[in-house]
Amino acid sequence: MSNRVLAALIGAVIFLGILNLQGCTVSSLTKGQPGKDISTLKPGLSRSEAEAILGPPLREWTTPMNIRYRIYRYDAGVPPSGTGESVAFVAFMDVITLGLFEFYEATGVTDLTKPSKDSSMRVWRQIAIAYDANERIEGLFDNFGDLDVLPADGHPVSR
Repeated sequence: MSNRVLAALIGAVIFLGILNLQGCTVSSLTKGQPGKDISTLKPGLSRSEAEAILGPPLREWTTPMNIRYRIYRYDAGVPPSGTGESVAFVAFMDVITLGLFEFYEATGVTDLTKPSKDSSMRVWRQIAIAYDANERIEGLFDNFGDLDVLPADGHPVSR
């Protein structure tokens, strides 16, 4: 095999490899990122098991009915960004750099499209959990707001 054919073959493999990278970062931006899975939090679970999932509480108090409320903040993930400047920027960079931007993002040289823990794209939620005297979950109140009124007995009100 001549040197020209070998060089053309290597060039074609590299070019096809770069084309294979095109769009991966744009695709990941449109999908978003999952947050902390709180689906295992159920009534009857112990406080220590809940705090292993959520971490330490932000604040706590006890009601006159001896129900202890604890408020936790958790990472709810990054919602999909189907439109916006970040998707347009990444798509533009993919085309201009012929996939080199994708390579840098994939190898971690740049982290422009990966939201950090402090990123404004990341959604943080609060959950209030009511514990009984035995420190078992009585009730869960997801998306708790600071001005929400919680029941004194710790049981969610059915609507």
